[in-house]
Amino acid sequence: MNDHDTAASTTPLTGTRVRWFLRATAVGMLIMATVNALSYFVRSSDWSSLIGKPKSNAEAIGFPFVIWEGGRTYGGLFADYAAMGLNILVAAALGMVLGLLAVSKHDRLNRLVEALDAEESNPMQQPVQFSLFGLMVATTLAAVFAAVASKLAIHPETLVAIYVLGPICLVAIAMLPRRLSWQRRVAIITPAAFTLIAVAIAVGHGLGMEFDKVLKGIFLCWTPQSALAAIALTTMILVRQHQRGTTVSDRSSRC
Repeated sequence: MNDHDTAASTTPLTGTRVRWFLRATAVGMLIMATVNALSYFVRSSDWSSLIGKPKSNAEAIGFPFVIWEGGRTYGGLFADYAAMGLNILVAAALGMVLGLLAVSKHDRLNRLVEALDAEESNPMQQPVQFSLFGLMVATTLAAVFAAVASKLAIHPETLVAIYVLGPICLVAIAMLPRRLSWQRRVAIITPAAFTLIAVAIAVGHGLGMEFDKVLKGIFLCWTPQSALAAIALTTMILVRQHQRGTTVSDRSSRC
C-alpha cells in the first residue's frame, strides 16, 4: 500500500474512485431535487397553501415532467409516479455525468480534501472549544424559545420567515464559531434544524394547516437554499485549498 492509499484510508474526506462517483452522483440528484422544488414557484400561480388554507388549486410541481397538480387525484395515488420515474432517470443521468467527471479528477480532489482535513485537525487552528454539554444547553434554550415563539407568533409571516431565513440562520449558527471541524458543525446544525422545523410545524398547526403542508413548504423553500449554500461553500473551500497548494508549489520551485 502506497502513501496515497494510506492517506485515503485514514482521512475520512478522501475516497476511492467509487466513493467519488457516488458523491458526485448524489450531488447530481440534489441538483435535480433543487430544480424540482423551484419548479413549484414557476408552475404554480397560487402559493397560499404554504402559509395557510389554499385559495385555489393552481399548484403544480415537477421538472422536467409535472409530477403533481392541485385538484388531481391520480387514481387515488399521491402523484403521477410515471412522470416521477422519468424525473428520477433524468436526475440519475445528471448524477452519472458528474460522477464520471469526479472519477477523472479523483486524485486532485483527494489532495485537496487531505490538505483541508490536515488543516482542521491541527489543534493550533481550533481555538474554539466545543462540548456536548454546551450543545445541550444551546439546544435546550432553542427549544424553550421555540415553545414561546409557537405560542406568541401564530402568524403567516412567521412561516414565511422560517421558509426564507431558516437555512441562512442554520448556516450562520454552524459557521459563526471559527475553525471548528465539519463534524462539530454538523453536530450544531442538526438539532438546530430539527428545532426550527418543530417551530414551523407548531406555527402551521396554530394556523390550521395540515402537517404535510408545512413539510412541503420546508422542502420547497429549504432545499434550493441548502443545496446552493452547500455547493457554494464546498466550491469555496476547494478553490481556497487549490490556491494554497499552488502558492506552496510556487514557493518550493523558487527555492
